[in-house]
Amino acid sequence: MSTSNNNNTTTAASLDAPPVVFLRVQYEVPDLADAGNPDQTITTKQSFFDASNCPAATIGRPPSIKPVKPNPGDYSYSGMHDHGPLPFPKEGGQLAQIIGFVDEAKKASDKYLTEVIEKEKAHAPPVKTEAMQHKRKRK
Repeated sequence: MSTSNNNNTTTAASLDAPPVVFLRVQYEVPDLADAGNPDQTITTKQSFFDASNCPAATIGRPPSIKPVKPNPGDYSYSGMHDHGPLPFPKEGGQLAQIIGFVDEAKKASDKYLTEVIEKEKAHAPPVKTEAMQHKRKRK
């Protein structure tokens, strides 16, 4: 417990309370139309993930799914070991919340960057490779 005293009032904050966990992601994407320009336009996009807009990740398998022995080369969590079922992993907590934030940030990043790429493709002139330029037409 920490306390502070200011102008004859005392406030106390519990050190046992878990800290607030969040993830802020910022993308800075240069506009390719301005390539080479020292005053190139840069688009900045920010996303904020916290418990209000992002669920905690499930670390193991849901209890409703029975453990199965994985196929060779499959390294995802299956709930089964060579000698039988594994105990359920600890679920929840701040680590699961952070994993959930990162999962959602990856989805948001993929969506945003796909939009940027599609926009650039739509505005870019068609590209001819050197091999295509020297190719002769068939008779």
